[in-house]
Amino acid sequence: MDDAALFLPRLLLGIAIVAAIAGAAPLDPQQLLALRALGLGAHPRADPCGGEGAAVNASCDAGAPFRRVTSLALTNCSGTTSVSAAALEALAPSLRALAFADCPAAPPRALPPEQLASGLRAFSCTASLRRLSAVWLSHLANLTELTVADTPLATGSPTELAVVVSHMEHLTRLTISNANLSGFLPHHWHCPNLTHLDLSGNRITGAIPDTLTLLGGITHLNLSSNVLNGAIPNSIGDLISLTTLDLSNNTLSGGIPDTVSTLPELEVLNLGSNRLNGSIPLFLAEMRGLRELNLENNDFDGMVPFTAKFLSRLRVFRAAGNGKLCYNRSVLSAEIAVGVAPCDKYGFPVLPPPATARSERSADYDDGGGDAETDAGADTRGGPSAAVLGAAIGLSCLAFLVILLVCLCKVCR
Repeated sequence: MDDAALFLPRLLLGIAIVAAIAGAAPLDPQQLLALRALGLGAHPRADPCGGEGAAVNASCDAGAPFRRVTSLALTNCSGTTSVSAAALEALAPSLRALAFADCPAAPPRALPPEQLASGLRAFSCTASLRRLSAVWLSHLANLTELTVADTPLATGSPTELAVVVSHMEHLTRLTISNANLSGFLPHHWHCPNLTHLDLSGNRITGAIPDTLTLLGGITHLNLSSNVLNGAIPNSIGDLISLTTLDLSNNTLSGGIPDTVSTLPELEVLNLGSNRLNGSIPLFLAEMRGLRELNLENNDFDGMVPFTAKFLSRLRVFRAAGNGKLCYNRSVLSAEIAVGVAPCDKYGFPVLPPPATARSERSADYDDGGGDAETDAGADTRGGPSAAVLGAAIGLSCLAFLVILLVCLCKVCR
């Protein structure tokens, strides 16, 4: 028997000796081969489940006579790494969590093995696998957590998201962000236990369907940076467990629905960079749990209805980019209402003065009152003052009267 044929038995024997010394059973031989095929970088005699610094980090159970891998994370792996069907098949019986981070490996080509599809509970792919198939993901029916971020998801259907989650009844956390996801939001959700939904940074279009509120236990909803349009549905108030609502960077229109006031746990409300209009509702100031409020870059009008006391409770307040919005100077200061003009006595924004030499020297808003010194002084356009013109006219009239009197005297003689 040559040296190559003796390598694997010696390797397994070495690991068994190390594990025995440590008081633990050796790793399942087939799973050890699978880890090495995936790029395990630890020393051949090291415990694969304690391989800090390796491209593959694994956690194992305490089984006997062999331990098995329960969680696996491939991080900063080589671009030549391949996630083969054989490796997944060997790991499938015990694997419950699988993660890829900054791992440009070739994505799996075949569908996930049946044992993996039924046994996996958490799957994460961040900036990895070059491209991921929605159909492949859809077979992981028993997931409770799914994360796909900064990884292009194979698209082509307006119901792509529905394809992914249609069989995932146990999902509690779903993140598909910056994944080139297109199409519409599903009208039917099959994961009633979802508490965290992040679909930010995609190309999702259409309106927010009322059926989104079927996710009654959701606490975190992030639909930012998509192409959503239409109004914020009144049914948003049915999501009474919401702590974070982020709808920023879309093309939503209309006003803020009154039903937002029925969200008692809401801490973060981000509606920035949309086409929302109307007045800012006063009920926002009565939401005691609110800590972040972003209304910037919309088309809100009227007066900011908040007091300095309310705004001091917020970690974040943004309202710039609303040209028709203004603040009451007797209630708020310019330092608090950053980017918003003061109101005039009619409740309209005071426009900055014209771009003259005088206005360019001043950064303050003019409240519309006249400048007495300017009115009494010379004409700012460089012409003669009113006093000089009056004197000239008076002298001209006097000269005319003198000439007239002289002429009359000559006639009377």
